[in-house]
Amino acid sequence: MGKFKKMMEASFLMERIDYVETAKQLVKKYKLKSKVKITSGKNSGEYVPETDTITLRPSYSSTKEFYITILHEIQHAKDAYRLGVKTFMKKYTQAGTVAAYDGLDPHDDNKWEEKAERFAEKELKKYIWITGFSLIYISMLTSYLVFKKFW
Repeated sequence: MGKFKKMMEASFLMERIDYVETAKQLVKKYKLKSKVKITSGKNSGEYVPETDTITLRPSYSSTKEFYITILHEIQHAKDAYRLGVKTFMKKYTQAGTVAAYDGLDPHDDNKWEEKAERFAEKELKKYIWITGFSLIYISMLTSYLVFKKFW
């Protein structure tokens, strides 16, 4: 196998491992015990209260998108811990029903989704500088470390 191909495969694997480890550390930081899993699917992420599991995609278009997703799902987990799983699921479903009754999207216009999105945007500032330079720098640093390992 050529060095370039090996490097690219390692880069993908490293990115995936970093997502899982970073997500687990964030879950721990928020004093949650939720499991973190990588799955394929069209959703950016999902919190499953019945199993206390956060599922993530194998890759994201940007570091910011990843952090927004994991922080959003952490807020759902926090709500489920605070209210209890059954109560959280009931209230979440009720909010979706109310949105649909008003002619809105039961997911996107659900007050629990809006709350999680606000939380993620607010918390993001603790983990990433929003400037384009810092996001590019993080990406370049990751690529450099992978490149250095294989050359």
